[in-house]
Amino acid sequence: MQIHHILIRSQQIKMTQKITSPYQKNALIRWMKNDNDWTLVSDKTDVSEKLIEGELLYYAVKNSYSLNGGTTRELTNYQVISTAKKSLILVILLEGRLDFGYDDRRFVLDARVQPVGVFVNLARPVIFRRVLRKGNTLTKLNVVLPTEWICERAKPNTNLDAFINQHKASFNLDLNNEVLSLVTDILCQKTSGDLLEKINLEILTQKLIMEVLKQVIATESTDLGILKKELNTDVNVGTKNVKAKIIKEKNSTDDLIRYIEDNLDRELSAKVLSEYMAMSESNLQRKFKHSLGCNVQGYIRRRRLEIARQQLEKGIFSIAEVAYSAGYKHPSNFTNAFKKTFGYPPTEVSLYR
Repeated sequence: MQIHHILIRSQQIKMTQKITSPYQKNALIRWMKNDNDWTLVSDKTDVSEKLIEGELLYYAVKNSYSLNGGTTRELTNYQVISTAKKSLILVILLEGRLDFGYDDRRFVLDARVQPVGVFVNLARPVIFRRVLRKGNTLTKLNVVLPTEWICERAKPNTNLDAFINQHKASFNLDLNNEVLSLVTDILCQKTSGDLLEKINLEILTQKLIMEVLKQVIATESTDLGILKKELNTDVNVGTKNVKAKIIKEKNSTDDLIRYIEDNLDRELSAKVLSEYMAMSESNLQRKFKHSLGCNVQGYIRRRRLEIARQQLEKGIFSIAEVAYSAGYKHPSNFTNAFKKTFGYPPTEVSLYR
């Protein structure tokens, strides 16, 4: 099987076009867990709507990679929006159709004929979007690698080093028998607290990572194609052509989200944000609501609570400490907001990891 690969240099892409979707969208989304059954919900002002459900495997190695995968079903037509941190992301789709994007890169993976996979490098945080289609069932595996984890091991002046240094570079994988066997074995693993099961899962995942990196390293640098400035460039993932579309617009809410993400530890009033975007507060709120399906302050509160939960999961911060860093003067107010958002109090974070 021939390996197709494309390396993106975003600064060379001039012409842009927003990924369009007629579907309702929202940035206030969260996963709810019951044993191995997971449900993605979108929170509105007074109601939560179920978007995805299925049985998932989730596992994270502290200060290292994390993985999630399984079979899920999309329950409604929707566009979910969130943020993705600096990392390398491996996506392998065994069945179904997956439509997602990072800022101005869009991927439509179609595995209805055969499995497909892509390896993406994010050299800085981005806006993540995924389009859901009611009734779509898919089986996939995602592995997220911290860039530092690879950099500590990669040699300079190699194809892998070049790949890591190109923001939104992507590599389309050859899903050979070895790769597919490892993916299948990983998805069959259990997530109990058994030590040997955890070690086995980590061994399988590292073997998969090694197979993927072998392909990147073995690629001739002269074969790495540069995406020209086209609105709809074929990316050739699997048996279908993929349209890589670019999302960019003047006064983009993507720029505002990046500013918010970079300054969540500071005061972010509507006045400060409107001055940054050079528009009125009312226009800012309208534009943000239209683009992300929620108001600005609601988004900021949610992101601060999500960061607080991540800090609690590390087990090195007290509830009082994370409450203060999230902008709550009284831990009781933080506890109430946390429980309302995630469905359980901060004292029970370890039970939902």
